[in-house]
Amino acid sequence: MNYLKSFFKKGLVEFGDILDKKKCDEIYNKIVNSRDLSKNIFRSKKEYFKDPNPRKTNPGKEFNNLTEKFDLSFVEEHPVLKKNLELLLGKDYEIVMKNFVIGVPDSWLPEWLKKTTKKLLAPNLGAFIKKKYRDATYFRGIDFHMDLIDHPKLVGRNLTLYIYLNKVNNRMSPLQLIEKSHILGATKFPHYLKNNKKKTIQYSSDNKKFTKFTKKTFIGDRGNVYLWSSLILHGTNPQQSKTPRISLRYDFKPKRKNEKKNIYINKFLKKINGNLSMAVVRDDINLASKRMEQLKFNKILK
Repeated sequence: MNYLKSFFKKGLVEFGDILDKKKCDEIYNKIVNSRDLSKNIFRSKKEYFKDPNPRKTNPGKEFNNLTEKFDLSFVEEHPVLKKNLELLLGKDYEIVMKNFVIGVPDSWLPEWLKKTTKKLLAPNLGAFIKKKYRDATYFRGIDFHMDLIDHPKLVGRNLTLYIYLNKVNNRMSPLQLIEKSHILGATKFPHYLKNNKKKTIQYSSDNKKFTKFTKKTFIGDRGNVYLWSSLILHGTNPQQSKTPRISLRYDFKPKRKNEKKNIYINKFLKKINGNLSMAVVRDDINLASKRMEQLKFNKILK
């Protein structure tokens, strides 16, 4: 299969369930057995208010990161994945970040959080998780966004590789990606979207001219692998199933010395009708308003 052709056309690749299912099962089971996900991962209300600061509550590279306790060579050395990453980014591409992502259903949330999370809680639940379990990322669902939101001022050469570690159905917050949405380039969050239907959605870079795009929902078995550009819009609905969806996410980029070389990711970027980077990646918050929103949230909880 010509995976590069799919990437150039859609901005994403569906590799299918190419990874060893047994190894996916082993990792999934070890994560689940390392903590009682449905009962003891959340801090109490009292613990939260002793330290409500949401900063540095997620795993980082070589910092409180559960992925570093696992042998992930079956992913990182997989011949198909490695070949296509090398073609896109150059042979000595680098891993910017890797982390486990765990979908959290509302039934897991403590009572003191349930009434407010739907309206005010950011999708990332790190500040509410006990410190010893912050070696993974926890979420309820997330609005459509592009991964360039993590990289202000950088050109959109980064790629996201995403792996399902267990079988994912419609109730397990499956990935939703908007095919070809990269063609509008780098746009700030929240994005101009409307008429969000089951298989299509309209997207605009300026809230004036809207274009209809295909929206794909990825239901898949463990070992399913997806790759997309940091300019592709994607998100998920809230987790409904009590069975947690646990996934492995990678952020890749070319080495700095290769950024201006004739690698495929640069050919891909030449086809984009818009900006390739953003100094400001989101309009919904700034440092002052983020602090005010946190204070507002804390007041409601009290």
